[in-house]
Amino acid sequence: MPDSSDLETLLPEVHEESLLISSVEVKVYKRRWWILFLFAGIGFMQCAVWNTWGPITSSVKIAYPNWDDAEVALLSMWGTITMIMGLAPMTLLLQTKGIRVALLLTAFLMALGTSVRCIATEERTFTILAHVGAVLNGFAGIIIGAAPSLVSSRWFPPNERTTATGIGCTFNQLGNAGGFFLGPWLVHLPKNESHIDSDDIDNLRKNIRDYMWISAGICISLFIGVIYYFPDKPRKPPSLTSFIREQPNPFVKDIKILLSNKNIWLLVVPYSITLGINVAWSSVLDINLAPFGISQDEASWLGVYVTLGGVVMAILGSRFSDLLFGYMKVTIMTLMVVATAGYTWFLLIMNHCLPYNKVGMFVSVIIGASFNYACSPLFFELAVELAYPVPEGVVGAFLTMTWNIVCAIFLLTMQTKMKSVIWMDYILAIQGMVVVLLLIFLKEEYKRTAVDRNTNATRAPSNAPEVEA
Repeated sequence: MPDSSDLETLLPEVHEESLLISSVEVKVYKRRWWILFLFAGIGFMQCAVWNTWGPITSSVKIAYPNWDDAEVALLSMWGTITMIMGLAPMTLLLQTKGIRVALLLTAFLMALGTSVRCIATEERTFTILAHVGAVLNGFAGIIIGAAPSLVSSRWFPPNERTTATGIGCTFNQLGNAGGFFLGPWLVHLPKNESHIDSDDIDNLRKNIRDYMWISAGICISLFIGVIYYFPDKPRKPPSLTSFIREQPNPFVKDIKILLSNKNIWLLVVPYSITLGINVAWSSVLDINLAPFGISQDEASWLGVYVTLGGVVMAILGSRFSDLLFGYMKVTIMTLMVVATAGYTWFLLIMNHCLPYNKVGMFVSVIIGASFNYACSPLFFELAVELAYPVPEGVVGAFLTMTWNIVCAIFLLTMQTKMKSVIWMDYILAIQGMVVVLLLIFLKEEYKRTAVDRNTNATRAPSNAPEVEA
């Protein structure tokens, strides 16, 4: 823990009258759960929309004959391209206008992006609109990726922050399961795939259109929810550092502080490698498993199991980190070791080094991906601690940009139209080992929590009436 002189160096400059830190009154509002779950719901749908096409690849190729694996991969890749292009202006919007304005824009882009896909079913027009929708949804993903720690810091007390970040992050990942479940449920392959006629194509296009309308309806409802109630911040902060965030540094200064922090690079690089590769791979899971006789429906259910396992493990890991504070690094490394073991098992099966067994293959993928995804909120929260006093939104945006670069590289490789897909499985196994080795050199620090624990603040009585934020 830092001493009083160290503490002063962590506090940003604020107006002299605001430096009465000991008089800050903190309060925790019950409505924080509405804020969190509305944000999480938007994150869920943003990822579900991004994962629209991978789970129904076989169906969409029949409905639209000019579509191929490269087209599906490109639709997924728009999420990473737009993330990189729009990161700076969207993060600046978040810092200058606040999270309410940023999330309103996010929800509007999602509502618009899903609505345009409902306009037509003719192949050329629909293909263009599908790409437009993917671009709009990609820009919407920037705030979703950047703000989980900001939401938890703005509304939750220190002993709930990692849990709240875990929920915010994992519901976005849970959207993958939404795509894997909703797509094959609503869009069915013809019974006789060897003989496709015009009626089959018309039925498939109708099913796809219904899927587009359902997605649009949900996104429009979420947009209305944000309009109805999603304030920028509560009337009273839940912690001292949340109060301090109300007097931020200039955006460029925060970026310079972040980029000059050598220790955080030792966290950002492994986080980007593991999340970028896993997100990209999950979006083309059908393509990876198809050569091994795994049907579209089977691959989709595997995606559901993987995502659900990852969400459960992530929330458990986040809650564990809140209850037993100070062990994020060792928790991440332990999860990654188990994930690497699962992916190595998967590689050996797919490479025929072990006897092929569908159950074993499913279990290996579920172990690898679930434990891998469980690390995401822990990476996020530890990065915020290491980067303090850089704001959570800036740190989140930086992490989001870096893993999307890795994701884009992976999906760009798909554009080469390789005949074999086994290279994906080698990368999955190797990336886990690389991440664990890099984390060994990371110096674990908890700068933000040190400020909260070393400074007294007045807490509003638990029975005090809530005041509208």
